[in-house]
Amino acid sequence: MNAHDEILEYIAGLEIIDTHEHLPGSEAARPPASDVLSEWLLHYFSCDLVSAGLTEGDLDRVRNPQGDLMERWEMAEPYWHAAESTGYGRSLALAARDLYGIDHIDRESIIELNRRFVAARDKGDHYRYVLKEKSRIRVSVLDSNLDADPEFFVSAIRFDGYLMPTHRRDLVAAGKRVGFPIHSLADWKQALEVELDRAFERGAVTLKCGLAYQRPLRFDKTPEADAEVAFHELFSDAHSPQWRGAIKVGKPMQDHMMHHLLTLADRRGLTFQFHTGLQEGNGNVITHANPALLTNLFLEYGDVKFDIFHMGYPYMMELSNLAKNFRNVFIDMCWGHIISPTAARRALAEWLDAVPANKISAFGGDYCFIDGVYGHQYLARRNVAATLAEKVADGSFGLDRAKEIAHMVFIDNPAELFGVA
Repeated sequence: MNAHDEILEYIAGLEIIDTHEHLPGSEAARPPASDVLSEWLLHYFSCDLVSAGLTEGDLDRVRNPQGDLMERWEMAEPYWHAAESTGYGRSLALAARDLYGIDHIDRESIIELNRRFVAARDKGDHYRYVLKEKSRIRVSVLDSNLDADPEFFVSAIRFDGYLMPTHRRDLVAAGKRVGFPIHSLADWKQALEVELDRAFERGAVTLKCGLAYQRPLRFDKTPEADAEVAFHELFSDAHSPQWRGAIKVGKPMQDHMMHHLLTLADRRGLTFQFHTGLQEGNGNVITHANPALLTNLFLEYGDVKFDIFHMGYPYMMELSNLAKNFRNVFIDMCWGHIISPTAARRALAEWLDAVPANKISAFGGDYCFIDGVYGHQYLARRNVAATLAEKVADGSFGLDRAKEIAHMVFIDNPAELFGVA
């Protein structure tokens, strides 16, 4: 057996930790009326179809499970064919092959694929089959669901709404949750602290920020007085109907509240996940999501562990520099192996030259639907095996070290970051 095959066999046998998912929190929470097109095109590959030329209106029709399946397939087919070689497309092809026994997704197989998909959905044990039996995932960190099935998940928790409230009703709702009314920025900060502590008492393992979809990731140090001016804008509609349009709270408050949240995280020794790099969907502003924009936070909050998502794609080398320079910055490859399998291998090869091996987590499925997780972990295991085999071949290190690194990036590193066994 050559080095590549031995490393791949070793990695294939690992029960890995998944750093990031958006799945429904239990089998019962899956949409009961979905079919294979409506579920598999919730995100990711649907974006490639739009990029290939499918209109948003036609995508809505393709996703609608009430429509005729073959008519919907024919609408998507030319764009599916154009995009099927992308990482997103390959992930679905792997799921079709290994979960449903369908060798190729096309007009000849789509009806049978859907029949098998629906049968598996209705059986009621698909989560266990995909996550445990087929994907060998010990535990997944699920985005913002403290009620998720503990057989499969622990939770990350977001407080983006505290940084960017959009209406006074957000304050009213938070006041009801914490048991006291919100009349000031001080009240708002206290409410955040209460909700943060409750979340971690209930088992949350990390914080998460996804604001790179809405604004640049540079959070400046902002005086409380400036933040209060922005906060008080939310009260300008105090006597208006609840349906009044949103007031987007200003950047000074957003920045001030991020620093407040990080202060709380610093005192409690928490890990903080940040979305960086590519945003899901079509037509985003990628420059908002450069991980280098977070540098001032890395400098100030040296004891907060920052888990930086999505390889920073396409800013992988900026992220390499940050992880090399900062003790508290960690690389997370979640989503990365399906964004571009080649970019993931290339980045990992460079990171292993530049960054200590305890700074990298190799896999997070980052899917909203269960079948995609299988395809992603399949690609991730093979990407890591191929990269480590190249390092063995060029003399960077030996076979035993390659296996040790594989164990670190798939298990040890995320276990240490999130405190999971």
